[in-house]
Amino acid sequence: MATEVLELKETSTFGSLHKRDIIDIDQTRQTPDGSITGHDLLKYENFGENGTTDASDARLPPVDEGRQAVLFCLSACVLETVVWGWNNTYGIFQDYYTSHPPFNASTSAAISVVGTTSLGIQYFEILVMVAFIQRYPEYAKPVMWIGLVIAVLSLVISSFANKVWHLILLQGVIFGLSAGAFYAPVLVWLSEWFVRRRGFAGGIIFGGSGLGGFVLPLVMGYLLEGVGFRWTLRIMAAILAVTCGIALLGVNPRIPIRKSTMPLPRQPWLPTDLSHLRSPLLYCMLWIGTVQSLGYFPVSLFIPTYTSTLSSATLPSTITLALFNVASVISYVVFGRVCDSYPYPYVVFASGLGSALSAFLIWGFASSLGVVFAFSAVFGAFSGGFAAIWPAAASDIGGSRDHITSLAIGCFAGVKGLGAIVGPIIAASLHDEGDYAQTAYGGYGFRDVEIFVGSMATATSIGALFLAYFSASKRKRS
Repeated sequence: MATEVLELKETSTFGSLHKRDIIDIDQTRQTPDGSITGHDLLKYENFGENGTTDASDARLPPVDEGRQAVLFCLSACVLETVVWGWNNTYGIFQDYYTSHPPFNASTSAAISVVGTTSLGIQYFEILVMVAFIQRYPEYAKPVMWIGLVIAVLSLVISSFANKVWHLILLQGVIFGLSAGAFYAPVLVWLSEWFVRRRGFAGGIIFGGSGLGGFVLPLVMGYLLEGVGFRWTLRIMAAILAVTCGIALLGVNPRIPIRKSTMPLPRQPWLPTDLSHLRSPLLYCMLWIGTVQSLGYFPVSLFIPTYTSTLSSATLPSTITLALFNVASVISYVVFGRVCDSYPYPYVVFASGLGSALSAFLIWGFASSLGVVFAFSAVFGAFSGGFAAIWPAAASDIGGSRDHITSLAIGCFAGVKGLGAIVGPIIAASLHDEGDYAQTAYGGYGFRDVEIFVGSMATATSIGALFLAYFSASKRKRS
């Protein structure tokens, strides 16, 4: 039998080199960690003369630098800005839907399901999409384009909705599924393009959600007041089509792939050896991610509603949400950069502590717009950029195994999706909608919500202490 060489990528966590392991087609077993297999239908292009290549190979774009790496980072940031920035804007729509026909007869809890459904689906979908892309890498770009088309159509069709369940199906379920599909490959290819600066690059990319969350509420708030929700959704669909259509041209894998000439079985959906995913680090991060998101999303969805109790005008609610999101842009970049140089549990602890203090001490006593604005900025800065620690935490768990790193990020996204759904539901049940009294602490029926948010942030900082212990123990063993 003729021997065909397959190449599979293995990325060093802290170094700058991308190593290649070369195996023959006759090899039919995986390595213990499942990272190398002779069962892949696809193979990477053979750039090296001896069948090997690394980050210094002139035939490949450089890692961590160069025009193409920058193009990937900026293009992915645009996707993040529009997709997740749009998700961060739903608080403005919720405030509008609850106060304007044809949806104002529904409860705020029912209307909040639209936003939480979209968020939850996108986060949960990331884990599935990561596994799908690793198994069928040649379908990644077609899926991205198809997902974009469906997302655009879902917004256009939802502009004709007359019932809340129409919005839940179109703006929630269908948009969530399609947007998650065309965004997920970014998380897989990030590990190919960036190694030493992975945290910083991830901070820039993820910071797009805060940038979009700053700009889009201002634009959407203006449009909602001027042309109503129907034309606002149609205009947003056009923005999504143009900006993301251009951005998709720059979001590509660093290492091209092509079909094998032999019909070989594909890589399994999950690695054979899942020992790295049974790490205490992963369990601890999943717990931290759960409690952090349970406290984060109620603020992003309900802070415009809280602001509307202080002012009947639309602009203050819009400014509050914009401040909340733009503050996260700074924290994404700073958190990501710090994680490249210092232990990431420190960042987790600071994020939780700052969020808890702002919830208990600023939001609890917020009885004027100025204090609400301050809370939005402070809480957004400490809590909004939390996902910037994902690349560092995933690398700590997976080491040099990119497929484990990507799956770990998918797990982080999954628990954040759980928080995106459950957190607002809990907050809605704690909010006393019939209490409009201004009190010394926790006014306008939000006292229990504020205590819940602060408690979840406190649990985040406590979890960081355990995370630091497990991370230090792992470093000592290695």
